[in-house]
Formats: sequence, structure tokens, C-alpha cells
Amino acid sequence: MRDTYFFGIFLFLLMWVAIFQAGAANPKHEMRATYIATVANIDWPSAPGLSATAQKQELRQMLDSIKTLNLNTVLFQIRDNADALYQSDYEPWANVLTGTRGKDPGYDPLAYCIEECHKRGLSCHAWMNPYRYSRNGAKWTGAHDNPLNYENSHPEWLLYYSSNIIMDPGLPQVRQRVKEVVGDVLNKYDVDGIIFDDYFYAYGGTQYQDSASIRHYKPSNMTVGNWRRNNVRQMVRDVYDTIQAVKPWVTFGISPFGIWTTDTYVARQEGITLPSGISGGNMYEEIYCDPVAWLKDGTIDYISPQLYWATGTGQDYRKLCPWWADLANQFGRHFYSSMAIYRYAEKSEINKAFTVEELQTQANINRTSSSDNAFGCVFYNTKAWVYSKAFRKAFKANQFEHPALLPPINWKPTAEQPPVSDFVVEGQTIRWQHPNAGQVHYAVYAVPKSFRNMAHIWSVGDALLGITYSEQFTLPTSISTTTHAVGVSVLDGYENEYSLRIVGEELADAVPAELIYPINGYCQLTWNNLKFRYESPTKADSYIIQIAADSDFKQVIASQELTDTEFDASLRLNLANQGDGEYFWRVKTRCPNAVDIWSEARSFVIGQESALSIQQSEGTLPVKVVRNGQIIIVKDNHEYTIFGVEIK
Repeated sequence: MRDTYFFGIFLFLLMWVAIFQAGAANPKHEMRATYIATVANIDWPSAPGLSATAQKQELRQMLDSIKTLNLNTVLFQIRDNADALYQSDYEPWANVLTGTRGKDPGYDPLAYCIEECHKRGLSCHAWMNPYRYSRNGAKWTGAHDNPLNYENSHPEWLLYYSSNIIMDPGLPQVRQRVKEVVGDVLNKYDVDGIIFDDYFYAYGGTQYQDSASIRHYKPSNMTVGNWRRNNVRQMVRDVYDTIQAVKPWVTFGISPFGIWTTDTYVARQEGITLPSGISGGNMYEEIYCDPVAWLKDGTIDYISPQLYWATGTGQDYRKLCPWWADLANQFGRHFYSSMAIYRYAEKSEINKAFTVEELQTQANINRTSSSDNAFGCVFYNTKAWVYSKAFRKAFKANQFEHPALLPPINWKPTAEQPPVSDFVVEGQTIRWQHPNAGQVHYAVYAVPKSFRNMAHIWSVGDALLGITYSEQFTLPTSISTTTHAVGVSVLDGYENEYSLRIVGEELADAVPAELIYPINGYCQLTWNNLKFRYESPTKADSYIIQIAADSDFKQVIASQELTDTEFDASLRLNLANQGDGEYFWRVKTRCPNAVDIWSEARSFVIGQESALSIQQSEGTLPVKVVRNGQIIIVKDNHEYTIFGVEIK
């Protein structure tokens, strides 16, 4: 009997070791999102005119399914045709709710969606189309007397195409209205993000439609194409500036067409190499969409291109995905691929390549393409997968076995958050307190008590139980504070994570990491081959390294959570875009049940000489320069190079 008991314990431990070693298959940070399309009632509500009660029930069922698949983000479409699924100060209620444009549905869908998402620990992003007024070229019927309809109030704003009516991107008044609409949503609702889709100028091309705004606003020294792209670029800037002014923690992303351009000349002008063998539409010229410009400007937090093609095609996913990942990394922003799960649902001959296995392959490519610890899958659309048992079973067993935190927007300055306190355990429910309740949310972890001190056990996704927006969490029946070490950490609005507090343990003091290399004032010609090294005098679970352009770390240019004690600067391609000058670095030590603590800050110089000295028995020798691991000293007016030394 005793042998059987110990054999069972042995198997249990083996299982956890296997899970821990496979942690990379379930990353701790990953955007796992789904678009809930409301346009034409694609996803929700299933038909216009349903009662508010029926609409709410449908939405709850959809969110339950999203939650059980371990997704973490909902992209909820709230403005698809210059109308609103929320209480807008500028535009009428959407007809997809009641069947009549402008008719009050009797409740606020966006407020309800945010509330229900946060109950389930889901992030809710407001999905908007900035310009579209009407689909399929048809005017709205039975609503012309509505003062919020632009046909009535601002007919001069509208451009007419065979497929769509859009608001003219060339008009400053239209750009101002888009800003106002975004600001209205930010001021009224606790959204976690804003996302725009791929409709800018209309698909199919623009010829004469905007001739009036060209005459009034296009500079004489600018081509029409560059002017149109700049109109969109300026709108994106304005929206980003609005978000930073109102709620800077709200994430801003755009989901453009999946091919930037097919014009090698345009790419060469930007110093960018296009992926080989890719054919397809050139939306740089057709809809005047220039994602590279937004990334260069730093006016989006993430890019989610619509990579709606299979592997091995003329738009090969295996080529496009890593290309976009590197492009976003080059400008210090996140990349999350938008994936065509709708093709899996359609089952037509043209979509036969979109099997569950193909989508799993694409999800795995997403992970292997990222080098900034910001993985992501974004599914379009929700009905295409939410009722598919085959898809759900495969992804839950292999890709999304455990929950995941969102990748943090960790380049923006933010205040440190204290750990939670005052735990109360009542059965399976844990409660706690936090001084900033309502402004933060929480991650809840659990590991068997025998694994509590295993190295990095809290840093893998397998230990994560879930996310909560309230100061309580109900544990699964298989887990208790008797058998498991249960921890709670704080997440701010930017998704930065702070000290993990463990139930039933006294809070300890962490010891700062010791910075090893580069030494203070180190100088190197370029970022190439620069590897930062540090170590912890205590058993740290993980570290966060920050590299900044200023000593106050208000201008962070790279930040990453690591379990290793070395960081290779070449993994962050945006560092190569930084100019010569002085930079600063520091490391945060993260230990379970201890307050996170930063190390000292050190400076280093890229492309210039440093002014250091070396102590030796004869006195102090001036160091002329420290480059690439070599020290050049000056003695008796002669230069000497010291090779093969460990610089500490």
C-alpha cells in the first residue's frame, strides 16, 4: 500500500515536470482574441429586432464559449457604418440591433459586453471602422430624418462608390469626427482597447470621388497617392494622441490587409525587403493603407494584419507571418496575426486547405515567429469556431490548454503597483484587498506545494489559473490552499504584472539583481553582439530588463520579462534603429511572495568613446575606449589593448 502511495506521488511529480518543461507550448503571455462581428449580423446579434433579453443571452453564451477555450480578448464591433452599438453623442443607433437605424435598443450593448467580459476575466476592445458609412452602395432607408445621419447633416463628407459610401478621409472635419467618436467612447466606457479594421479608402480604387477635397487640401508638391496615404496616417496619429490624452493605458491596434505592398521600389525607399514569392493586391495603392508609416510614427501599439491565406500558397503564411513579426519588432511594437478561421467554417472548394490542422500550424508559426515575448492569435470571426467541437477540442488540448496573460505594453511610463494584501479564504473562494481596486486587475496562480520553490515555476503559463477584474477568485475543485501554493499578482491597465503574493505566507523583501555586463560607461560601436548579463543573489523566479534613452526610464526602448540571466539585444530589432548616444539599463528581480525590486541603473554608450579608468598597482590608468569586449588603455602616451578579460 505504501509503495502504491509513493508511486502515485512519483507519477504526479513526473506529470508536473513534463508540464513545466513543455511550458513554451503554452506561453504565459499571448494575445488570444476573437472578433465579434456585428456588421450584417454576422456573429451577433443573430438577427436584427431580437429583444434585449434575447440579445444579452446570445452574447453571454458566446462569451462563455470564448472563456472556456482560454481566450483572453474580445474585439467587439461597435461602429461598422458610422452608427453605434453604444450610446453615442455623434451617431445613430445601429440598425443591426433593432432593424431600424436610430432606434434605441433599450440597453447599452457596449456597456453590457464590457461588464460581461470583465466578469469572465476577458479584455474587451472596441472594434471600429473609421470611415465606412454604408455597405454595398445602398443608402439607409427610413432614417433620412435622423439628424445624426451624415447624408442629412453632412452630405459633403460622403464619397460614393459602387460598393460602399465612405466618409472622405481628405477632409479635416472627418478626421476631427473620428477623433471625437473615439474620445466619446473612451470617456464613457471602460474599454481595454480600440482596434480599427482594414477599410480606409474604398476597395476597388478611388478615381474622381474625392476631387473636391483634392482641390481644397492637397499640397501642390505632393502626389495624390501620397496625399491620400498621409490623410489616413494623420487620422491614425490623431486617434493615438486622443487615446494618450484621455486613457493612455487603452491599447490601440489596427488590422490592415495582409500584404503591405508588392512594389519593390516603395519597399526600398523604406529600407525594407519584401517577403519572397508573395503575390496579391497592393493595398498601398488601392486603399492607401501604409502600416509601415504607423509603425514608424509609433502611433499604434500593435499591428494585426489579416493573413487570411494558407501555408504553401502565393500568399504563404509561413513567409508573411515572420515578415510581419520582424517588421513590428523593428519598430518596437507588437504583432498579432489575424487568422481566417471563417474559411474553415465555409467549407467551400477554395477554402478546403483551412482544416483544424492548418489553423494549428498557423498558431504555432505565430509563436515561433516572435522574439519579443509577445505572441498572438486573432480569430475572424467568432461564429466560425465557437460552435465547432473539432476546433475547440484540438486547440484546447494543444494550443490553449492553459490561460495566458496579455503581452504588456511595457514601453510606456507607469506607476509601480503594490502587492495585494489581507487574504481571506472561504471554501474555494479567495478574497483580497488592493489600494487601487477598480483600476487594476489580477492574475491567479497555483502550483502543488512541493513545487512552490522550483525555479521559474511561476513564470510558465501552466501555473496560471485565470484573470479576474474583482478582488476575489473561486478556485477549481481540484485545487485548494491546503494542497497548493496559491498566488495573486496585480496587472495594471498596460498589462504590466507586479509582485506575486502567496496565500498564507508573510511578505518578504527581495534582493536586487547584480548587474554584471556591460560595465558602467561601456562603449560599443553598434548594438550588434551586445549581451546584457546579471544575476540574483536569491532564487529569482524571473527578471524584467529595461533599456531606456534616459536615466529616469521615461523613454523605454526595450523591456522584456525573462527567466534567463542574459539578454541578447539582437532579439529586439528596434534597438538597431536607435541613434548613437548614451543609454541606460536596469533589471527588476521577481521572487514569489516578495516585493519586486529594481537593480541599480547603469549607462552605456553606442558609437562613442567612454571616459573610464582602470585601477592597477601603479595607480589609475585612463581608459580610452571600451568596445566589443576590448579595453584600450593609455600609458606613457601609448595605447594598449587588453584582450580576453572578464569585464565586471
